[in-house]
Amino acid sequence: MSTRVPFALGLLAFSGIFAGCSDESTNPPDETVDPMSWSIKEAGPYACGHRVVDLVYTNALGTERTVPLHLWYPSNTAEGEHPKYRALFEDEYAWEDVPLAESAYKGGMPILVHSHGYKGFAGNSHRMMCTFASHGYVAAAPEHVGNTIGDTPDPLPLSVYYNRLLDMRAALDWLATPPDGEPLAEKVDLTHVAMSGHSFGTYTAWGVAGATFDLTTIESECSSGKVSPCTPEEIALFEGDLSEPRAKLVMPLAGGKSSFYGASGLNSAKVPVLLMTGSLDNVGAAQLFDEVSQVNLTWVDVEGGCHQLYGLGNNVLADEGCQVLADEDGFALVHPWELAFVRYHLFGDKTAEVVNLVEGVENISPLVSVKRKE
Repeated sequence: MSTRVPFALGLLAFSGIFAGCSDESTNPPDETVDPMSWSIKEAGPYACGHRVVDLVYTNALGTERTVPLHLWYPSNTAEGEHPKYRALFEDEYAWEDVPLAESAYKGGMPILVHSHGYKGFAGNSHRMMCTFASHGYVAAAPEHVGNTIGDTPDPLPLSVYYNRLLDMRAALDWLATPPDGEPLAEKVDLTHVAMSGHSFGTYTAWGVAGATFDLTTIESECSSGKVSPCTPEEIALFEGDLSEPRAKLVMPLAGGKSSFYGASGLNSAKVPVLLMTGSLDNVGAAQLFDEVSQVNLTWVDVEGGCHQLYGLGNNVLADEGCQVLADEDGFALVHPWELAFVRYHLFGDKTAEVVNLVEGVENISPLVSVKRKE
């Protein structure tokens, strides 16, 4: 099954807007070129490479954990095999195990780490990951073993909730100190890190941002069997710090608020937050926005957007209502916003199209509504 659809401008009707990663093999950017000069509305100059490594680490309770870590990265080679996620979803925008390009950033490649959704898989938001790879980033997504498309129990064990957060930390640790012979060794910049999450992955995103947990709620859900099994040692983990201080911003995509954060836990988030939703996806974003008062929060809502607008594509489930906003038109609204927010907060990017979008001088489309709290 292919998720590829032809490049289309559709309702956006202006030239050059980003709709996916380049299929062309490209030359390395000139060293004098500033990556901040690359338009957020277009694919970057790189092809999108992909590969998977084993991420092995010991979690906070001393249990060894092994998860597949998917990596998307900039390459100058666009030929060979395409990855196929879960042996089902072919990614025609990425090329499997192609050589890594040299970084266009003096300090090394910036990083995006992403958390997939409930019963999901690491490649669910591959279009976003290729977007960032084409702009010179390393985009990483740990597959949250125990909560994927093939191994999620009911009820959900408490281990899923803390392992999601620890997987994100471990992914960064791997990038910081990769094994011998790893091409990414000393190629990444751990001072320029963004994190994101889709659907249930928004729980992960808020957690790594520093949102605090409501122990009373967690204990209640464990006692009722809604979350099970739970041990006292596991519950105690949520009293500690499960955040990731190396993340300079987070992007929760298509998700509301988890009960684990209680009435006010989201207000403890320590970094800027870009909340992105679709108007046809009722995830409780309006209530979340109203309740958060102490966080630098931007809420972007796309008219006609469904849950997979931030995943496999707005039209992937063939829902009649979602067909109004075509995949390419939807991605052309979402990906520039993600790039702009990351560049603004990671690099202090002051180029006009970034500043105008993030600071509210211009709107990318009448289909997009934006609200801000600082």
